[in-house]
Amino acid sequence: MTDITAFPTITHVVDQGHQFSRAFKAGAAIKAGQVVAFARTGVTDVVHPHVKGTTGSIAGVAAYDIASGSWGNIFQDGAIVYIANADDTTGIDAGAPCEGNDNAVGGTVSAAAWEATVAGELYMDILGIAVEDIAGGANGRVQIKICAANRTQG
Repeated sequence: MTDITAFPTITHVVDQGHQFSRAFKAGAAIKAGQVVAFARTGVTDVVHPHVKGTTGSIAGVAAYDIASGSWGNIFQDGAIVYIANADDTTGIDAGAPCEGNDNAVGGTVSAAAWEATVAGELYMDILGIAVEDIAGGANGRVQIKICAANRTQG
């Protein structure tokens, strides 16, 4: 598993569901197609490129480049969008849940691992479901269905 080293240029972000967006303010520069999230400190309507373990809950996917401090459209539940696979070599299968990744470039996804942590809890920060196979290092389509939960496995 090797992380991509730069976020790719995604010129066509939404495949279906243009109506499933709303405006948020960028707390940092955001690129088209990046998964965005609230800061853990939670500032109203402000999002940042998502980095698992650093940012808070996923808010959606950026429709276009948004300068820090500017308002822009973020696609949410129901939209089918193009996203960047965080890994250069590992693909994501169609039908797999896609979660925000800890890749330092920010705003990327990987297939979600469904194993419980050592403490017996499973934390999910799911963006949605891959609707096509996405090769390692490639962009692909995901239907947004945001799910964030912290559950104890029994």
